[in-house]
Amino acid sequence: MLLLGSCVIAVLLSFSYRIFEGILGVISKQQARFTIYYWGAAMIAGSVLWSYSYTFGAPQQVMRVLPLFLIILLVNLIISRSSGYNPVGTYNTVNFVLCFPVFEEIAFRGLILPILARHPVLGQLHSTSIIDVSGAILLTSLLFAVSHLQYYKLNRESVRFMLFAFSGGIFFGLFAQVTESLLLTIPLHIAFNGSAVWYARASVSKHLQA
Repeated sequence: MLLLGSCVIAVLLSFSYRIFEGILGVISKQQARFTIYYWGAAMIAGSVLWSYSYTFGAPQQVMRVLPLFLIILLVNLIISRSSGYNPVGTYNTVNFVLCFPVFEEIAFRGLILPILARHPVLGQLHSTSIIDVSGAILLTSLLFAVSHLQYYKLNRESVRFMLFAFSGGIFFGLFAQVTESLLLTIPLHIAFNGSAVWYARASVSKHLQA
């Protein structure tokens, strides 16, 4: 029963952006444009109210994952070239580089992951040949990937976005669960989105100069 309840809450939180957007659209279509800010404020409020959240937790065991963090940071900066992300306009770019990374980390690694990790089976870390991973990390990563359909239609491009989200979510989840903090995941997420935009802009500029 605990597992079912946790999964239901996790799914609702995963698609809460779309829920907020729908509610705001009914109230005021103009306000729906600012869904990211209302949603983010709600995720922060949830983190304040729930004592088990990783959002404001003091980081633990950082040195245990620091070498892997530096490797993933470098990989992030390289593979983001192939992400295909290219938001249009200053408003969308700022949201993509800063707001979405921060608020998504709060929602998925700050709230959903610890909700699932509290279950004795899902929360147990298992060592593989590469990293330690738990059922909570895998499930959170899957929800993180599928939740991107809130922002994009299902097509070849969105599938690529989801694959990036799922693979990145595994490492982000590991860092969050081990450290019980978002200290490492938020910078990683911002770095990926920011470098993706930089590559996209550089590619367009190079094409125009050719």
